[in-house]
Amino acid sequence: MKLGLSLRPEVFKLSEIVKLAEELNSKYFFIPDVSKDVDPIQVSFSILLKNKNAMAGPGVVRINELQIDELIRQIKTINEITERRFFLGVGLGSVKEDVVTAIASMNEKIIEVKKSTDTKVFVATLRQGLAKKVKEISDGIILNFATFDHARKVSSVFKSENNLVISYYKIFVSQNFDAAAYMAVNELNKYAGFPQYFELFKKEGIAEDISGLYSKREESINNLQAKGVLAINPTPDFIKSVSEVFYKNGVDILAIYPYFTASYPYDKRFAYLKALFA
Repeated sequence: MKLGLSLRPEVFKLSEIVKLAEELNSKYFFIPDVSKDVDPIQVSFSILLKNKNAMAGPGVVRINELQIDELIRQIKTINEITERRFFLGVGLGSVKEDVVTAIASMNEKIIEVKKSTDTKVFVATLRQGLAKKVKEISDGIILNFATFDHARKVSSVFKSENNLVISYYKIFVSQNFDAAAYMAVNELNKYAGFPQYFELFKKEGIAEDISGLYSKREESINNLQAKGVLAINPTPDFIKSVSEVFYKNGVDILAIYPYFTASYPYDKRFAYLKALFA
């Protein structure tokens, strides 16, 4: 099992992301495409220039909304400079058309990118159906808010010798439990507002825990932690134990996705993450 790291621009300054990538012992760095002011491809390129042993890429871009020719040109340039250590994480984004049509369009673009650049492409998937559809054309899939059981189900239909299963593992860190729990509650409720995630949460039997976060917060969080969905102020040993369970359920790379309260000092963030990747 390899540990990766997802560095969210809303949580870290760009200068902090580059410094963390330079100092931390992580093989894979994922840059979420969550800010209209930050280009995750350019940030990934900066990481690759600073860390000669790492792979980095966006996780994920909405490939159907991009100009494919320009994307290919960017990737070719980055690969030439960084010895092909760039990867591309892609997803459907907000589907405004027929889902089948959107998936077909995404798959065509993935094939074109791989044919033109020979770059590894990882696809964000929530369900087994999409994992099956991209099995033959992608190098891996990215899961989000996966339970151990969900990771096992999806990996069983996707895994092959050359396919990687990656799972984001969101952790919420603060100097006190209440502040960290508050971040977790807000994040889960935000995602529960998206129909595709709400259906996933129902199917995986965690919707009740999420709806109970306000009335039975500690009990609900404990249940979600026990199923591998998230963690509040986890120790390195706790994350190691979680990663071992995910590995047994088919996950190859557990991408730690940290959230810190704004008041949590950078030096403490750095020390915390360095301990995780020691």
